[in-house]
This record gives sequence, structure tokens and C-alpha cells, in this order.
Amino acid sequence: MIFTVHLPAPVAVSSLLLYSLLLLSLSLSLPPPARAAPAAAAAPPASAAPAAEPPFAFDTAPGRLPKDVVPLDYTVAIVPDVAAMRFSGTESVNLRFRSSAAVIRFNSLNESLQRVRLDGRPVKAVASDDAGQTTSVTLREAAAAGLHTLTFAYDGKIETLSRGLFVQPYVGQDGKHGLMLSTKMESTDARRMFPCWDEPAFRATFQLSITVPAEWTAVSNMPVALRAVNGRYATTTFMRSPRMPSYLVELTAGDMAAISADGDGVQLDVWAARGREHQGETALANARQILADYDNYFDYRYPLPKLDLIAIPGGFTGAMENWGAITFNDQLLLLSPSSTTSSRQTVFSVQAHEMAHQWSGDLVTMGWWDDVWLNESFASWMSAKETATRNPGWHWWEGMDAEKEDAMTADALPASHAIQQHVTDELQATAAFDPQITYRKGQAILRMFEAYLGPEAFRSGIRRYIRGHAFSNATTADLWAALGAASGKDIAAILAGWTEQAGYPLVTAAVSCDAAGARTLRLSQRRFLLVGTDPTASHWSIPLELRSGTNAEPRALLLTQDAQRVQAGRCGEPLSLNADAIGYYRVSYDAATFEANTRAFDHLADADRIALLDDEWALVGSGSAPLSAYLALIAAMGEDLDTRAWQQITAALETIEYDERGTPGHDAVAAYARSIAGPVFRRLGWGSKPGETPDVQQLRRTVIADLGAWGDTAVIDEARRRFAAFVRDRNAIAPDDQEVILAVVAQYADAATFAQLHVIARMASDESELRRYYGALMSVRDAALAAQAARLALSKEIPPQASSLRMSLIVRLAAEHQALSWAVFTQNAPLLLAPFARYGPLISAQQVPRIFWSGVAAGEIESWVRAHVPAEMASNIERGMQTVRFKLSQKQLLLAAADAYLRSR
Repeated sequence: MIFTVHLPAPVAVSSLLLYSLLLLSLSLSLPPPARAAPAAAAAPPASAAPAAEPPFAFDTAPGRLPKDVVPLDYTVAIVPDVAAMRFSGTESVNLRFRSSAAVIRFNSLNESLQRVRLDGRPVKAVASDDAGQTTSVTLREAAAAGLHTLTFAYDGKIETLSRGLFVQPYVGQDGKHGLMLSTKMESTDARRMFPCWDEPAFRATFQLSITVPAEWTAVSNMPVALRAVNGRYATTTFMRSPRMPSYLVELTAGDMAAISADGDGVQLDVWAARGREHQGETALANARQILADYDNYFDYRYPLPKLDLIAIPGGFTGAMENWGAITFNDQLLLLSPSSTTSSRQTVFSVQAHEMAHQWSGDLVTMGWWDDVWLNESFASWMSAKETATRNPGWHWWEGMDAEKEDAMTADALPASHAIQQHVTDELQATAAFDPQITYRKGQAILRMFEAYLGPEAFRSGIRRYIRGHAFSNATTADLWAALGAASGKDIAAILAGWTEQAGYPLVTAAVSCDAAGARTLRLSQRRFLLVGTDPTASHWSIPLELRSGTNAEPRALLLTQDAQRVQAGRCGEPLSLNADAIGYYRVSYDAATFEANTRAFDHLADADRIALLDDEWALVGSGSAPLSAYLALIAAMGEDLDTRAWQQITAALETIEYDERGTPGHDAVAAYARSIAGPVFRRLGWGSKPGETPDVQQLRRTVIADLGAWGDTAVIDEARRRFAAFVRDRNAIAPDDQEVILAVVAQYADAATFAQLHVIARMASDESELRRYYGALMSVRDAALAAQAARLALSKEIPPQASSLRMSLIVRLAAEHQALSWAVFTQNAPLLLAPFARYGPLISAQQVPRIFWSGVAAGEIESWVRAHVPAEMASNIERGMQTVRFKLSQKQLLLAAADAYLRSR
């Protein structure tokens, strides 16, 4: 699953709007974050990695439901009444009583059961508890062990938020209003559509049917078995599914149409509101390619007869991997003529993520929400791998470094949590979907250990894991066992430390040289923390990739002991302990080695430069290294135009410039930042060149945005000239360049220019344009116009299917107007968070503090969050507030360092 909020560029970075979750992308919209830094702490003694959990066993799988009665198959028929926002249903569940029982307990929510029978006989009592989200059926006498059938009629509630069975209103391309019904069950919302055993270990088969207006089409996990028209209505019955957990059930109905293709015997369809289906042609071609690649990678053919990709017009803010019927926010699946390269990249990567789930998550499901990372981290890693393989010109793994850095910043907080976090109650499972840790850190850990084991051994282990647990469940221990069997290594002993404890290490390298100039490294580690010390003496087995010199192949080294010694080339040569930037750890080099790295910086491999920039910026942020050291790396970049390296540099400069706003040193910092970015822009120019890759084009847009924000008059004047041409002719600026140029113009807009931008926004021909143009309006710096922009964000000019855009717009506005945006957010939080359904509390706890840290008192933020987030999410709140406190302290450190550096020049 991916949840996203669509953020206008240049603030948003194109990727898996991972994650692409408001949870996956809010962090990309914030004022530039201060970077993580190590705490001063004594190196802990070596200790054994935590022991891995046991393999999956149904009887010991966590959960609240008893396991004496288990479902085998469901037959569910529903009849929605959209006008009344209710539905009626009938259900028959074949059960296995594993022992004699007099009570059957299962999950339900907002449903009333009638005519309840076991094996055709009335039961004694039915008691539903919406607070506990369960129903208990008491039998007249205990039923014997064996097979029995539970039947009942029931009615329930059609939701307006994206949970259970929900209705999504939208405005079609013809301007007419429409409705679509769809479902979103993860993690615990299947119980809202039908009573069920709504925990992942209870796999069963499902046969669904739905009665809707005859002009509508219905889609579910399996192909249609029968469609019967009766007057104005049609009942569609679907084939029975394989055994799967309830959270993967899907049902969508509305006035839809599809385009189709054959995927080596698998029927592939892209569904959309009628009239938009052909905007799915790129997604359909992607699906054929991805499906073939995954069949090959897993050596296990996709097991269902069809795969539907369903574009929901709004509905929810990401995508959901329902088996055989993946649902997407339509902006993540459909491409219009005005779509950008960034949109095409997002469509591919999100498809690759959700299709990876068809194996990891659907075919093999985690046994309990403790191990949701088995689903999400794996899908994120597989998606990045597939996207990079099929689109080498996108330089995808370099772009993923930004997401890894976001994870590492969050993971350096004392309140961070392990990838595997114990979930005692499925009702709190939502908190396990942490974008930085569950998705991004998990992805990085898998990539690091694929490199350590080797791609072939790693793939062999994944194939063992999939074959060994197909149509069943698994735990992390099962994955470790499969990887260990394939590689011949004690994987559990090495890997458990990375998933069962929070944080990650800082590796310190001390160098000694012999008389002949041979270099010996003395390596040590400690937990990398922003503040404080490590109370648990954390220790990791660290798979280093060591490269000495500029052209040598990296050498794998497992760091297991403190003060471990290793030979590493010649003294004076550059050195990388994280060659190719694959590792999830920081490195601190001694002064002589850092100087050698700086001298050779422009000759290092691109990824080695990126790793050095990331780590040195983190060390500067902690006060462990001088700002001048990091700036020396910038000066050593030379003529190189590596996109990720320069985006890391400009992000650091953005941080310093943002922190300096309103201070006497701001103008000097802005001028310095312009002096760094200006030469890069002059080499790139305004226009694309033949053969230019998308990442270089994105770099151009990044430096234009930054130079505009930093007051470069030539850039601002040219943006205005291009905007004037755009007012006359909407084809004057290519879609890829519209966001950044319009944002620069909007920053310095007067009332007349703002009005012109507003007219353009109101005339948007599709939702892609609408999101770009209204996003640009939020960049305005004039206070009165910002208030007008805020009113537009809340207005009816935002159509119902784009309701998630409202939160993105307020986040964008917060970059320039913290107090205004905070007031708007707190006064309208239910409206703004509604599109994110049950994830609202998680957003409020962890992301809201990250948005408003620079302009709202920390105490005020914390008071609001604690008043609006359940008490059981206290650890999530603490993570958010630790971010605020650290950013405030780091701001003071950077201000002093930047001012001192510029005075010394």
C-alpha cells in the first residue's frame, strides 16, 4: 500500500510519492530539514544481535480473535443504497470448528445482523460491540468439532471516507457529476463491509456479488462469473478467490470503462471513469512489462487469471494492493496530455510497488501487523529495483538516496522505533505504517543485504520464501531462514539487529600507515543519534563496501567487532566505506582521509560523492565537523553535473537560507547560495538539450526554483517573461516546466499577477493542471495574497475528487506563511485530513510538527497534537516533537556556523 499527497513542484520531489503516503510525501514539502548528526558517546561493547522471532504458526500468531473457529470460505452479496448511504447484505461462511465451541466471535463494525443461523438452526443470541469491533454469536448448544455453516442477513453503512465500502463523488471531463463505489480494507476495515475474521492469519476464499444500476460496471478480485440484469439493476457475481486475508478483498462499481491487454495469459485491464480509460495506456504497457519481469524474478507465475488496475477519481490518496484488483488514486495511474515526466515516473514506480505486493503481501502475507515491513519494505525495494532496471536514464537509485536520507534523519531520533514493532491490538496497526521506517528504511536495508549476499543468492532466497509460504503467512524469521538457506550464511544473526532495534550505526575510521605507505584502518561503531546517548549499547553487524582509490571495485567487509582492523590500499588515496552509497549507516573519516577525499572529490564515483556529502552534512549538523569542511566538498564538485549530488547540495543551502530568513546574515547567505547554484544553472541553461536525461532536466528545475527563491533577478525576470507568453498561449511553457516557472512568478506576484495565475488555475483542463496551478498560487510571499490563497485552498474550486489537494496546498503555503497556515490547518483539520481516513492521527502526530516547527511555538503544537491524537499514540507524538526540538536547536547551530564562515571569506 502507498498513501500519498500530491505536492506541487519545486517543493515536491518526484519519486514513489512513497511512499509516496501524505505519510510518504509530506516530508518532501516541508521547509528544508536539518540533517541528522551523531551524538558524542562512548563506543558500546560488542553484543549479540537480538534473536529473531519464531517462524509463522497459526496457533501462535498474535491477534484478538480466538482460533477455535476458523473461516474456510465466504459468500457475500451486497445491495448498496447510495441515496441512503446504507447497504444490505447476506452472508454465508463455511467454518471449521477446531474443537467443540458454543460461541463464535468475529469482527464487525456498524452492522446489524439478522436471521443468524448455524447449519440452518437459529442461534441463542447475537451481541455486537462496535467499541471492540466484534460480534459474538452464542449457540443454543455447543457445536461439535468439524465443518459448519454460519448464515445471516445484515445491513451496514456506506462510508464517505476511504474505509470499508465508500462512495466517491467526482466531476467528469464532461462537467457532469458522478459517483463511484469502492473499497479500502487495509488494515482493519473489511469488517465495515461484511462481518469477518479480519486478521491476516485467517485466510479464506471469498465469493462476492453486488447489485448496482444496470449501466454501472463492477470489478472485484476475481473475474465475473455471472451478470444478471433485472430491470434497472444488475447483479454481478464474481468467481471464488484463492485463500487470502480479508484486508485484500476489493469491490468497485460505477460508470467505468477499460482498456485491455494480454499479459502472457493473464487478462490485464485498466479501469477508469468512462471517458478517461485511454489515459491508462501507459499504465497498461507498464503492467505487461512489470508482470513479465516479476514472473521471472520470483520464478512463480502470477497466480490469478486476471489483474485489474482501477483508477479511483479521488477516494483515497495512494494505492492499495488488493489481490487481482489494485486500486489507485487516478492521479497515480492515468496520464493526460498535460502530464509531466515526473507523473510518468510516479505511475511506473507506484505500479511496480503495488504489483510486487501481488507476491509479497498477497500470495505470502505477514502473519501479524508486527511484520508489515515484510509487505511494505519489500514492495518498496522491488519497485525501486524494477524502476531502475527498466528506466536506466532515470538514475532511480541515486534519486532514492533522498528517501533514504529522510529515513535516516527520522531514525536518528531517540524516539525512533525498530522496523519490527510489536502491535498488540490490530486497531492500532495503523501506526505500523511509518513512511520513514517501515517503507524507506526497510527498503534500504533490503538493498544493503542484497549487495552483501549477492543478487543471485538473494533472489534464490526470495524464491525459496515465496514458494515455501505461497497462499499462507510468514514472519521475518521465515524470510531469514530462506535467505540463510540460499546463501549459506547465518542471516538471522546478522540481520535481526537491523530490524529488531531502532537506529543505525556511525562507523568511525582511524588510519595508520606503515613505512611503505600501506594503509590500515581501525574501525569502530556507535549508534548515530541526534541528541543524547544510547542507553542500550546497540550493536550491528555492518556490511561495509570498501573502495580505496577512484576506480577500484568495492570490497565487501562485514564489521562485527569494535576496533576491527583491515588493510585498505595506500595512504593518501581517497577512501569510501560506503561505496556506491548502498549502506544504511554513516561514516566519519579521520582528518587526513577526509582531506584526501576532498582533493579527489571530482574524480570519485557519483554515488561515493553522494555518500560523502550526506555524511559530512550530518556531521556538520551535529557540530562534529565544521561547516567549512562540507563547503569544501561543494567547491571540489568542479564541472560535474551529477543530479543527486547537486540536489543534496542545494537542499543543504536551502536549509541554511531558510534558517537565516529574518536575520542580519540572510542577504549574505542568499548571495553565497546564488554563487554556488548560478554556475550550475549557466551550464544547464533554460532549455533541454538533445539526449538529456530526466534527472538532469529535474536538476535544471531545482536550480531555477532555488535561484528564484534566493532572489536571482535574472532568473526572476526570465520567469516573468515566459509567464507573459504563457498567459497568451498555454503551450508556451512545457508541462514539465510549468510548476517551477509559475512558482517563481507567484513568489513575487502583485495583485494583478496573482489574479492572472488564479484565472489560469480556474481554467485548468484536467486535474494535473489544477494541481500545478493552484500549487503555484500557494508560493506567494505577499501576506494579503497568501490569505487569499488560503481561502482558495478551502474553496469549492477544488473538485471533490481532488480533496486531498487541500492539505497539500496548506502545506505548501506553510513554507512561507507558518502562522497563517497553522491557523487554517487547526481551524479546518477535519476537512483537510478527511481524505486520509484512519491515517489522520498518524499524520497529526508525526508530520504536523514537521510542517509547522519554524513558526509556531513548540508548546502550542504539542498541545494541539495531544488534544487530537489518541493517547495510545504517545510514542508517535514524541517522535514528532523530538523533530521540532531538534530542528530548533540545529537552526541556532547552523546560523552561527554560516555567519562565521561568511565573515571569514
